[in-house]
Amino acid sequence: MLPKFIKFSLPFLFLVVLTTLSAQENTIRIGVAIMQNEAARSVSGTIERDRLVQDLNRMKPDKKTHQQVQGVPLDALSTSEADHEAASKQCAYVVFTTLTELRSADDPYQRTPNTIETNPNSQWSTQNNPRAQRMDPEYRVTVEYKLYHTGGAEIASSPYSTQAATNEIDAVSQVMDRIASRVADEVKKSAPAPPKE
Repeated sequence: MLPKFIKFSLPFLFLVVLTTLSAQENTIRIGVAIMQNEAARSVSGTIERDRLVQDLNRMKPDKKTHQQVQGVPLDALSTSEADHEAASKQCAYVVFTTLTELRSADDPYQRTPNTIETNPNSQWSTQNNPRAQRMDPEYRVTVEYKLYHTGGAEIASSPYSTQAATNEIDAVSQVMDRIASRVADEVKKSAPAPPKE
């Protein structure tokens, strides 16, 4: 005969296990590769990868499907290594990011076509206006992301840009925040809906 406290705790333990298994079924794992830096300024790709992982892990579950995204840091540098590492860490998707532009407001700028502008009302848009008030420093940042199925085809890619009156690291982090939202949305759209209970 089982003691009384064990009899009481068995149904509770069973409920906890079922809830955990259900949450795991609704979790979509996304491998996040180290950000590549093609800009002239020094920004740590590992720090920005970790930032993207944190942003993904803070996303709320989808209201309809209850699917939750989970960012998983990858250490591989090449595409094939990252894909293999993502598969070994049970990731359904892999996201790659590349810092293509990081410049101060004093540097010359030419807009890249098809770039999503996240802060069009910054001082950059008024830099030729002599009456515009300068706020220093302001940086222009462009980060391109590419989202793939692990071992498969590209799902989405796009460059994101912003101008921010802040330091270089925070300016890049603002773009990474927006990329995290976009990646989560794309993954939830492309992921099959979980079976209804």
